[in-house]
Amino acid sequence: MKKVAIITGASTGIGRETAIAFADAGYKTYLLARSADKLQSVKQEAEDLGGEAVSVVVDLASRAALKAAIEKILAAEARIDAIVNVAGIWHGAEGVYAGIDFDKFSPEVIADTYAVGLIAPSMLINGLLPKMGKGSSIINISGTFADGGKGWLPYYVSKRALEDLTVGLAQDVAERGIRVNCISPSDTATESYAKYFPQYMDSAQEPSEVARFAVELCDSSSASGKVFVIKKDMEPAEGFHA
Repeated sequence: MKKVAIITGASTGIGRETAIAFADAGYKTYLLARSADKLQSVKQEAEDLGGEAVSVVVDLASRAALKAAIEKILAAEARIDAIVNVAGIWHGAEGVYAGIDFDKFSPEVIADTYAVGLIAPSMLINGLLPKMGKGSSIINISGTFADGGKGWLPYYVSKRALEDLTVGLAQDVAERGIRVNCISPSDTATESYAKYFPQYMDSAQEPSEVARFAVELCDSSSASGKVFVIKKDMEPAEGFHA
């Protein structure tokens, strides 16, 4: 029986590469994102690798929609082996949410950023944990913040809180043999990063490297409760967690 992995933000960037990497590693993948067309493309690529993939079109900012997605997965699967929470909000259709004073953010952007970056992963894990057992793994994707959170505080808060969730949850499920880790990638050459920060692309790592490490943590590592920082041309290193 194939292992089963749930991946959020699977339509683009790190999420897309993660979906492909898990399919290539032999997992059946559930691909969660808003764009049906983009998910169909990822699903096809996963299936071309011999994997089985299921598209789940869902707005992760909607609790009702996420609840329905969780129920769909629970009804279909007897066991879940991996959850990879990739999705986050750091830009909109017209610009990046950086260099902005906190009181200039709209309430909607703040709420959606927290919903997608923290509430959705929390709900997904909470709902799917009953189907996870010894040897299964949860991977959260945060981000590096060398200069702190000034100018992009909603995203910073959502991802730092996700790291806190990682550390606390690892303690909570340790006796059940479930491993929980976080990957904190430095600049990563996604489509959106290329659009908004083209001047830094030469120093950005490939999203496939982040995806490869996520598979490695699930399949070949005994680590749990760790936050791993990964940068271009550098081996992953356990990061400081306050």
